[in-house]
This record gives sequence, C-alpha cells and structure tokens, in this order.
Amino acid sequence: MVMSNLTALKSWVRTEGEVRAMNGDIEFEIGHEPNSYRAFAAVDHTWGLHLFRKVPLFVDPADPARVKPAGLFQMWLSPAGMSVLVLLLLAVAWTGARLGTGRIAAAPAGSSWMFTDSPGPLSGGIALHAPAGQWKTVLVWSILGIALAVIPALSKGGNSVSRAGQITLGTAFALSLWAFAWHTGTMEISANDRGIRMTSVLGWRDLPWGLIRSVEDQDIFTTYFNGQTRLWELPFPGSTIRVLAFNDERGRTLMSFSPGLEPRKSVDRLFQLCTEHTGLKLHGRTIAVDY
Repeated sequence: MVMSNLTALKSWVRTEGEVRAMNGDIEFEIGHEPNSYRAFAAVDHTWGLHLFRKVPLFVDPADPARVKPAGLFQMWLSPAGMSVLVLLLLAVAWTGARLGTGRIAAAPAGSSWMFTDSPGPLSGGIALHAPAGQWKTVLVWSILGIALAVIPALSKGGNSVSRAGQITLGTAFALSLWAFAWHTGTMEISANDRGIRMTSVLGWRDLPWGLIRSVEDQDIFTTYFNGQTRLWELPFPGSTIRVLAFNDERGRTLMSFSPGLEPRKSVDRLFQLCTEHTGLKLHGRTIAVDY
C-alpha cells in the first residue's frame, strides 16, 4: 500500500473527479463535458468520499482509466491502521517475553509464572491433575476464534483494516485457547512441606506457604446496574466461575485453580497441608465484577 501511494505521489497526475457511484468499486467522472470519462477505483473504505462530490484523484498517465483517490484518509488510513496492529502485536510479544524471563515486579518473590522448563513436581507430597478431557472443551470453544478469523479472510469486500482487525482478534483468541488447552492438559499441582508448585508445558510457579495470607473458595460473576429496575442484576445460570484461590496480605491472588482437580482426596489433603503450615482454613467468598 505504501509503495503504491509513493508511486502515485511521484509520477501520477493529480486532478479532480466527481463520485458517481459507491456500490462496490467507486466510480469517478473525470474531466468536463463533452470530454469527460469515467473510471473505477477499488478502495478499502469510503471515509472522505461522498456521492456527487468532487475529490482529489491521482491518474496513471500510462492508463487514464487507472485512478487512485488522493485524500489523506483514502491513502494513509489503511497503512496506519495495519501498522498500529503490528505494533500492538509486537508490544504483546515483548510483554510476554518480559514476564517470562524473570519475576513480575508487582508479584511477591517466588510467586510469578516462569515461561521456562519446569523443575518437575515437588517430591514427598501430593499431586493433582485436571480432569481427563477438560482440555477438549477448551478446544471446542476455540472454534469461535477460528470462525472469526476465517470468515473475514475469505470475504472479498469491506474495509481491509476492519478485516485485518477481525482476523487478528480471531487468531489471537484461537491461539490463546489452544495454549490454554495445552496448559490444562499438562498441568500438575504438587504440594509438600515447602509449599505449592504448579507446572505445565508452558512453565511453572512456586508458592511457599509463608506468602499465603488467605485461602478462598471464590464464586465470581459479572453484574451491572439496571437503570429501569434500579437494581443490580443477578448472575444467570452458568455464568458463575468457581475457583480456589491462595491470596497475599493485600487480597491479590497468588495462585488459583479449578476445584475440579483430581483426585479429590488429594484436594482435601492440599488444604490440610495449608492449615498445618499457615493456620488458615478455606472459606467461601462471592465476588461480583461490575461491567
């Protein structure tokens, strides 16, 4: 796109044309009667173009039927939008690399996730795993991301910036769920007298008993204030997420996982170990997230 724009700026002839049709390719009428003619241009979007209004154009001197809108939005909005997407992806990759090469500054020492080879489970204690087949459910949900990416990719019309954004969003959603499914399928939580360790193919995390200040069985749901009834909406069935959370003195979650881990006897033994080393007992908490 940039090279095409630079070529037009350098060697094409600048003129004016009147927009005559905006269905599909944009039709322009160039020149004055009786020597006027019409030309078509494929555009990514119609910002700055209005039916029956004159707009600046670039005309290829070697082929007068080949034209390009010369407006700022028409020439540079799509390259700018795609550049922003690239920078956003690079920023996400850079952040992920930073988080994976050392401890997170805001997290207590020993509780941050490390994207490195796992040292293996803690020995001499208990071991927990996700239910068999749970990762398959995550893969099923990733179909939504695949659809969001494939449908715009196969579409020939519309705004290229919008299509690129939808493809990027769908791809990121699918990839994140694939990574989570891989993490879930290989996750192991072990505990002994030292503390708790979570390991998977994506890395590992240690949580010493001394960092834990509360242990909660959390029910989390989203809610909003209904302006008509003047009441907060209650969660609908299936919208509540339940997690077991180990928190620090500020209530920040240091480690959390599903209560459906197996075997069940080892889950009970995990909280017995926690009580033995911290004096804390599991208590319930309902968290409403306002959106």
